[in-house]
Amino acid sequence: MLLLPFFKVNQGYFYQYFATLAGAFSVLSSGINLGWTSPFLPELLSPNSTIPTTTDEGSWCAVAPLLGAPPGAIIAAVLVDRLGRKTTTLLMAPWVSLCFIGIAFSYNIWQIFGLRFFIGSVEGALYTVLPMYVGEISDPKIRDFLSSTIIIAGITGTLFINIIGSFFDIYTSSLICSVIPLIHMLMFSFVPESPYYFIKKGNLVEAKKSLQILRGKFDVDQELDSIVKAVVRQERTKNQAGLLDIFTIKSNRKACIIFVIVCMTNKFSGKNPCMFYTEMIFREAGSKIDATLSVILYCSVELVAVAITTFFIVHKFGKRKLLITSALGCSIAVLVLAIFFFLKDFGIDTDVVFWLPITALVSYNIMFSVGLSFGMVTVLCELFPTNIKAKALCIADTYSVLMGAIVSKIFQISVDVAGSMSYPFLFFSSCTLVGFVLIVKYMPETKGKSLEEIQQLLIGQAQYSSELTVGHNSFI
Repeated sequence: MLLLPFFKVNQGYFYQYFATLAGAFSVLSSGINLGWTSPFLPELLSPNSTIPTTTDEGSWCAVAPLLGAPPGAIIAAVLVDRLGRKTTTLLMAPWVSLCFIGIAFSYNIWQIFGLRFFIGSVEGALYTVLPMYVGEISDPKIRDFLSSTIIIAGITGTLFINIIGSFFDIYTSSLICSVIPLIHMLMFSFVPESPYYFIKKGNLVEAKKSLQILRGKFDVDQELDSIVKAVVRQERTKNQAGLLDIFTIKSNRKACIIFVIVCMTNKFSGKNPCMFYTEMIFREAGSKIDATLSVILYCSVELVAVAITTFFIVHKFGKRKLLITSALGCSIAVLVLAIFFFLKDFGIDTDVVFWLPITALVSYNIMFSVGLSFGMVTVLCELFPTNIKAKALCIADTYSVLMGAIVSKIFQISVDVAGSMSYPFLFFSSCTLVGFVLIVKYMPETKGKSLEEIQQLLIGQAQYSSELTVGHNSFI
């Protein structure tokens, strides 16, 4: 019995896996940057810090990558259809490497803020381009797996920085991290450009070559013809396609609403604060388990959970069921954490349940990994048509990171004002429960569908088999 898609003896998948893996190294750097404050913010906030930092300055440093993402996303939206998906992605690597070197030699918090902000701009560009690239090169049978690999890389980066951050200082860790973008640049140089990009440029010869490499076979005429028809249909109104089309055209509006639902559920489940302040949360909980060890365990469990979901689950059950399960599970796990902090606030002895914070956070991580972790990326890969995809991904990425920054500041301000972590976690639990209800009502199933079939589903014109209409009756 074949459990993993990549265990199949199918050479046609090789370059799709390699291209995604090469792109994933850029996301590894993104995960490092996002998780950087977990091991190093407590060090910066300590009285003995060589870089004196207040809690407010620390929170701005934490959200710097999120604030930097929008301008990067805007630039990428312009470049991706001019230079191509591959070239745009390759341009990012040297800048990230230089920024990590800059962090190693920083001597005040605002220098670190600026460099993390710049890396965030690159991340904004990355999350505009890479989901588009992966979605366009992927066979429908393994698209869910490949798009989920992007998330695995980000989590691996967060785990990596927490591990090396527990052994090395900011200087050494940053120099180590500066090597990873160079590995990405080397590997990604060998991958083919997206056939969709070549078709948009009218270069059918190169599009066919690219598709032959990606599929590992010479006979790709039928698929090429299908892609050409899809691009022609979507590009027919290219000159008229503007930002308003994302909201005024029914199919685009449906895709936009679905993304907002998944994005808001993801962000307001509390993922960014948990990532930025992981070690501080464990220290505040007063657990008998070492805070650094708890963080590494927390990140390791998330990585394993996402890997298991990606390899064994997502291609069998589809995203809709997993997102529903994930949202409900996250709401319950965060509620348990809120209750623990309420008990601690009221002076109730929590020694007997010292294991509860790490259990709740690990449970949250597992449930988040089941669906919400990759939900936004897969929605972006699949739901938006070619003619407005760059604009849509730019707006989506900007919206996503701004929501992440807002949630993180809400967490920091509420903890500073209320002096407790119970209130923000109760708020996160309530928001995730609302997201659960909306996902149940509006999220369609796209398992096994080509990008063209998904567009037809959104438009409401396709009359496929009953499998194609799973979840359609409850659709928008």
